[in-house]
Amino acid sequence: MKAKQPRRPRRDDDAVRPTESKQFASMGAIIRAARREHGLTLQQVAKQAGLSISFLSQVERNQLTPSVSALKRIADVLRIPAGSLMFGAETRNGGNSISLVRSGERKRVVFPGFNIAYEMLTPDLRRRMSLLWLKAPPHAESGPVFSHDGEDAVVVLKGKLKVEVGGVWHELGKGDSLYFNSELPHRWKNDTSKVAEVIWVSTPPSF
Repeated sequence: MKAKQPRRPRRDDDAVRPTESKQFASMGAIIRAARREHGLTLQQVAKQAGLSISFLSQVERNQLTPSVSALKRIADVLRIPAGSLMFGAETRNGGNSISLVRSGERKRVVFPGFNIAYEMLTPDLRRRMSLLWLKAPPHAESGPVFSHDGEDAVVVLKGKLKVEVGGVWHELGKGDSLYFNSELPHRWKNDTSKVAEVIWVSTPPSF
């Protein structure tokens, strides 16, 4: 599905140096493979994502790790969920009607430098919805607003999180939930001094 988000000027500060991580080690290869599959050049993807060619080249070579917002813009151009880049491409067809994911077996990605952590609660991205456990450190934010087809729901488990939907900010505390049409531009931020933990649901999977 193609996300709809406003253009931004090219920025080379949309990344940090990667840590040793199995997930990040394959991210560049997945991006390169998806780009080639769509018959796109580095220049074309970089231009459409509002990034520099050198930035994207370093991402593909795993020399830089893109920020959350930059990763979403790359995924938007490639017309694939950003989660496919974060958690790896799924290879199996379909999915079981019943799937159990143990807490110690979740696919997990941490953005170094930002310390934003995502854990996938669904077994893969080939479902009608996705569930992510988001751990947002103090003063972390998702980046510029973006939108996509479907609906989203947010449930705060710990701390506080602000979510902007359609230009209106909503402050959520522990136990609060928010449900919205995800075609409306949205983003989140934690402007407190404590870690926030939330469950983020998207249907269909969009991240």
